[in-house]
Amino acid sequence: MPALILKIDKEDLEESIDTAANIIKNGGTVVFPTETVYGLGANAYNADACLKIFKAKNRPADNPLIVTVSNFDMVKDVAYIDDDRLKIMKKVWPGPLTLLLKKKKIIPDIVTSGMDTVCVRFPDNKIALSLIEKSGVPIAAPSANLATKPSIVDSKDATEDLMDRVDAIIDAGRVKYGVESTILDATKKPYELLRPGAFSVEDLKNLFGEIKINEAAEGYKESKIALTPGMKYRHYAPSKELFLIEDENEFRKFISSEESKSFTALCSSENAKYAKCDKIILGSDIYEIAHNLFYAFRKLDKDKNKYGVIQSFPENSIGFGVMNRIRKASYLIVRKNEDAIKTISSYKLGQIKKD
Repeated sequence: MPALILKIDKEDLEESIDTAANIIKNGGTVVFPTETVYGLGANAYNADACLKIFKAKNRPADNPLIVTVSNFDMVKDVAYIDDDRLKIMKKVWPGPLTLLLKKKKIIPDIVTSGMDTVCVRFPDNKIALSLIEKSGVPIAAPSANLATKPSIVDSKDATEDLMDRVDAIIDAGRVKYGVESTILDATKKPYELLRPGAFSVEDLKNLFGEIKINEAAEGYKESKIALTPGMKYRHYAPSKELFLIEDENEFRKFISSEESKSFTALCSSENAKYAKCDKIILGSDIYEIAHNLFYAFRKLDKDKNKYGVIQSFPENSIGFGVMNRIRKASYLIVRKNEDAIKTISSYKLGQIKKD
């Protein structure tokens, strides 16, 4: 049965949220917006309902879910927190930061992939908060994309991907950030950055002091264990092979060469002028680029060219999260000081293997 499409406007807002909340209460699944990306939600206390999330996304069972809450009492219901952590939480939540905490027994093992920790998030989005509040329960809600595919930042893409896989989709247009939440392990000190995202590392350090950076955070490698989403599996990738050229001068040389004719370049407004190949312009500042990234990955998949090529961006602010997503989405990474034309040509001829 096709999903129910719930419109969000002044006339239908209240009724749509009530309908979605009733679906959650009755063990169903709802796609809803947050400030980062769209989430696919179910009652976090209902193991059978949460199993539907894994099935709808084709998600591996060892990849845990994030639990979203709408108030601090819910945080206390699902996880163990002390006064120090609570004080910090009240400074940053609601916001695009997920904390890994020790879980309470009320959270089913399916949500945490059998681990004793749970990812908790308090989103900064009125629709999301209203849905959680009216449902009366925390909502388990990973990003709504199919496993390995680009995250969903527009309700049109949610409808295209999930129409026959979920019970309802809240149609609320484009989201604010376009990159998922930052995930921080708060179970021990120093706190450890597990996944960069919309909440910057600079802000984390101002709040928490010393921050350890997990080796998987840059996006070059996967963790052997998925403590949280975005650590173990290749994520966020378009179906087409995407090549990342980390050196900006090499990127400019490549997109202005004959070799780039079978490519579509994903680039900044500044670098677009160098492209002799087709291009998708991501924007000028890093927040605009983040906002457009997954949208561009989906556009690339519909493009006529066989390959995509993308530049790197500065890794400060939200840029760290952007580069994590790009590296995880890339089929081949051309590192700094490598000749991009030679490397990509050799790869296409089968003379070198993917990293």
